[in-house]
Amino acid sequence: MALKPSDIHLVVTVALPKEVPRRWFAERGVPVVTLNALKSGILSSVDRIKKGILLVITGPGVASSEEAAVWISENLSPLYILNVGTCGVLDRSIPLLRWIRPNKLCSEHGQGISLEPRIPLDVDTLIPVDSLLTVNKPSADSMPEKWRKYQAVDMEAYAQARVFLERGFSFHCLKFGTDYLCRDYISQFNKNLPLFVESIKRLFSFLEQPEEPSVSVVIPVFNREGTIKRAIDSVLTQSFRPTEVVVVDDGSTDRTPEILHRYNKKTLIIRLPQNLGVSKARNVGASSTKGKWIAFLDSDDLWKPHKLLCQVEYLKRYPFYQIIQSEEIWFRKGRRVNPCKHHRKPLGWAWHRSLQRCLISPSGVLIKRALFERYGGFREDMPVCEDYDLWIRITRDHPVGLDPTASVVKHGGGDDQLSRTYPAMDRYRVRALLDAFLNERYPPFKRVIAEEMRTKLSILIKGAVKRGRKNDVEYYKTLLKVTDECLET
Repeated sequence: MALKPSDIHLVVTVALPKEVPRRWFAERGVPVVTLNALKSGILSSVDRIKKGILLVITGPGVASSEEAAVWISENLSPLYILNVGTCGVLDRSIPLLRWIRPNKLCSEHGQGISLEPRIPLDVDTLIPVDSLLTVNKPSADSMPEKWRKYQAVDMEAYAQARVFLERGFSFHCLKFGTDYLCRDYISQFNKNLPLFVESIKRLFSFLEQPEEPSVSVVIPVFNREGTIKRAIDSVLTQSFRPTEVVVVDDGSTDRTPEILHRYNKKTLIIRLPQNLGVSKARNVGASSTKGKWIAFLDSDDLWKPHKLLCQVEYLKRYPFYQIIQSEEIWFRKGRRVNPCKHHRKPLGWAWHRSLQRCLISPSGVLIKRALFERYGGFREDMPVCEDYDLWIRITRDHPVGLDPTASVVKHGGGDDQLSRTYPAMDRYRVRALLDAFLNERYPPFKRVIAEEMRTKLSILIKGAVKRGRKNDVEYYKTLLKVTDECLET
C-alpha cells in the first residue's frame, strides 16, 4: 500500500544527515528521506508507513530549508511540523546539552515570528528562550554586535516557520544547544553531537513502546440498574481483551449492587459508602488500575465489539498521541440522531474548539495513565462539566488523536442525566475557564479564554436577570469586567 499524504500526521525536519540516527528510525517504522528523494517520488515507493511520522533531511542553510518547507507544504498535509536540530547558544546563562524552545524566531533582516508555547511531543527538560536567530552562516570570529540580543542561533528555523505558518500549518521548533558560539564552536559541536543524537532517541522513545499496550477500563455507576449490565457486557466481549475492568459503584440505592455482584469474578467491584459524584468514582477507579492506558465508560453507554482493538491499532500507527478518542453513534430517548456540525470530534490541537463545548467523550477516550495522573484526574468539586475542565487542561499542551471508527454508542435524553439535574451548566464551564484564565501565561491564549468567558458570561447574566438572581448577576458582571480588561489590553 503506497503512502498517502493523509497518513502522515507529523513531519520532522532536520538540517544535517549526521544529526539523525537513520537506521534507528528506520527500524522503528519511520522513513528518513532527503528533499531530493521526496522530489524524485520516493513516497510512492514506500510500501509501509508504520508510525504516521516522516523525517525529512532538508540540508543546511536558509535556502535549503525554505525549499524543503515549500515542497512539504505543497505536497503533504501533516497536522504538525516539528523542526528539530542543533543550535549555537549566544547567552551563556543558558546551559548546553538541553532542549531549547524559542518563543520567537528572527531573521538577520530584523523580521520576527512568534511561536506557540507547545510541542506535539513530550519533552522531559525544556528551556524556553526569548529568541532564536536564523543566519546564513555562523560567524564566531567576528560576531556582529546585533546578534548579542538573541539567545541562540541556527541556520533554518525562521525560514521554515515563515513558509509553514503563512500557509496555515502548525509549526513548532525544538533545538538542542551543542556549543557556545565562540572560536572553538566547531569542536564543541562535534564533541556534543553524539549527545544530541541520544537525546533525539529519548525524544522519540515512544516508538519503542510494547506492541500490545495494557489497557484498564473504569466504569462509574450510580443507580443504573437498567443499563449497567449492557455496559459491562460490551467491555467483556471486546475483541481486544483489557488488562482489567474496574466498576465503581458510587453508593447506588437501586438494584445496581445486586447486578454487579454477578460480575465479581470478571471485574473488580469497588463500592463507595455514599454517592460522592462521578469524578470521585472515576478517580477512585483509575487509581485502582494497573494498565499504562485507561479507558472510561459511562454506565448508560456501550462499546461496539472492536472499540478497544481499533484504538490500539490507531496507537500503533500514531504512537506519539497520549490521548485519543473514537467516533460515536448517538441515541436520544431511544432514537438514533446525528450530531450537529459543532459537535464534530477534533483531531490534533483541540484546545480552541474545546473551550466552546465538551468535544471529548469520557466513554470514547483512551488516555495514557501518566498523562491522566499528571493533570490530577477529574475535579471532584465539580458535579458536572468535570470532563470539560479536564480536557481543556490537557488539550492546552497535548494534541488529541481520533480513531474514525464509530465504536462508541451514547445514550442521552434520560431523566437521570446530570445535565437535567444541573441546569445552566455554563456556570460550571465558566468556573473551569476562570481557572484556566488565571493560570495562563501566554497572552494570545489568555485572550482566547477571555473571549470565550465573555460569551458564556453574557448568556449567564441574561438568565440570572430573568430569574431575579441579583447576587449571581453581580458576580458574573465582576468576572465580565476582568475579561473585558484583558481584551482591551
